[in-house]
Amino acid sequence: MKILDKINYFVGICAALITMIMTVLVLVGIVCRYCLSVPFPEGQELAIYAMVYVVMLGSTCAVYNKTHIAVTFLVEKFPLNLRLFVRLLSYVAMLIFFYILLDYGWTLTQRSMLQMSPSTGIPVGYVVISIPFAAALSIIYVIKQIIEEFQNYRNGKQR
Repeated sequence: MKILDKINYFVGICAALITMIMTVLVLVGIVCRYCLSVPFPEGQELAIYAMVYVVMLGSTCAVYNKTHIAVTFLVEKFPLNLRLFVRLLSYVAMLIFFYILLDYGWTLTQRSMLQMSPSTGIPVGYVVISIPFAAALSIIYVIKQIIEEFQNYRNGKQR
């Protein structure tokens, strides 16, 4: 599973770089608009697209690191076997959600490849493809977590 560690690290680096680019675009847009009185609509549009990528890539990092929203207060009071069952049930729900996101995201990506963004003229599908990409990566991460859950249960290391 070391490859998934490297992939997650790379995704985190990409999200950080895109955040920096987004920040620069917003600052340039502010300077252009208020100091130079010249509109810069391409920068605003690209900053919005960068935000989409940051959110989607960041969500995969949250899934990998198990820092997504979870209510564990009640589950921690359950016996070990029931705790495992509830966790597995939540993983199955996540897999279903990410599969639906992948399926509909891919359909939307194919449809939006013909639509051009107004300011930059790039196909909107290049932005929308972040949705199925993040969903596919999240599915891989959840499968990894299920495998680890079973290994911990078998070895008696369950939390």
